[in-house]
This record gives sequence, structure tokens and C-alpha cells, in this order.
Amino acid sequence: MNHQQGKNAEVHRNSKFRPESSTMSKSERMRQVQFNDVSIPRYQNTYRLASFNPFDVEAVDKMVMETMVSELSPVTSYHPNHMGKLCLKIGSDLQNALCKKDYDRYKLVVQVTIVQRSDQSVHGAFQCLWDVERDNYSYYVFENNHIHAWCCVFGLYYD
Repeated sequence: MNHQQGKNAEVHRNSKFRPESSTMSKSERMRQVQFNDVSIPRYQNTYRLASFNPFDVEAVDKMVMETMVSELSPVTSYHPNHMGKLCLKIGSDLQNALCKKDYDRYKLVVQVTIVQRSDQSVHGAFQCLWDVERDNYSYYVFENNHIHAWCCVFGLYYD
């Protein structure tokens, strides 16, 4: 074995991308890839364009409203540090609840904003590529004497 072949064999042994063991049939080896000692199965395309569990706006509206009211009703004054943590808590609670709904083929984006209520106006806008047939959103606004809060949950379809 010459120097170049020895070098190639050493690189192959130390490679992160290694083929499966020789005990598997050729078709089984074609379906699996080993990367960092973890087998990742390869699947054929399904060519399915519809979701088995599409984004349900009414259920998400109810979930968002219940979460916002339960978390924000006790708020009696605006504290910037506390409101930032409260936004994160509401967003993570909603994200966890939405993940349990298992909306397959949907990317879920939750945005929560809380501002101090004063005699000023607030304008907010969202921008993204939108598929009118499949993408949807849920929006809820909560107000009391001290704060103005809104939450928007986007269900964005992806293949």
C-alpha cells in the first residue's frame, strides 16, 4: 500500500460520514445513512400536499385567549423587566400547547408583545410570504388600565 492509499484509508476511518456495516443488505444500506454514529433513515417522497391535521384557527383562538387572560388579568402595573419575562412565558406556554396539537407540516410562530398603556398609538405589522389556501393565523388583544398586549400565532404550511 502506497503512502496516498494509507492516507485515504486513515481519512475514511476518521470520517464522520461512514457507511453501515456489511451485515446489512444493499437495499437496507441505501435507505440508511450513518452520521456521527447515529443512523438516520431515508424515506421516499410521499408527494402528499395536504396535512393530516391542518391548522385549526378556532381551537388556537380559544387557546390564545385563555392563556392571555389567565396570565395578564393579575397584572396591576407595567414593569419593563417583568413584562419581558411574561412575554417569554406566554409565548413558551402557547408554543408547548400548540406542539401537543401536532399540526403536521406546519411551522408555528408565536409573537407576544406587551406595552404600557398611555395616551399613545401603536402600529404593528407582520410581513412574510403567504399561501392563501394553507397559511393562517390567530390574533388576540388584551387590554386593562395598565397594559395593552397582543399575541399573534402564525400557522405557516411547509412541504
